[in-house]
Amino acid sequence: MSDRNEFADHSIEELKQKQKKFKAIQKVILILCLITSSIAIGVSIWKETSELYPVIGLTLIIGIGYPIMAFGPMQKKIQAEIDSRSQA
Repeated sequence: MSDRNEFADHSIEELKQKQKKFKAIQKVILILCLITSSIAIGVSIWKETSELYPVIGLTLIIGIGYPIMAFGPMQKKIQAEIDSRSQA
């Protein structure tokens, strides 16, 4: 397997754009997760039921964990490529 970074063919400007894009996507997913969880909390309080509690927990785990797992490694590779070019 090659040790070459998959982002090596991109310019630094493109890499910085991709990095900003991934951060924006992470924020959008987190905000949607928090909105959804807040709505579920409101409905569960209003209806006086505890049936939505597992959904709230799952939504929070997915909304926080998924972006970190999906975009974290890509952001690290992009940052490593930017760092390697700035040192060279």
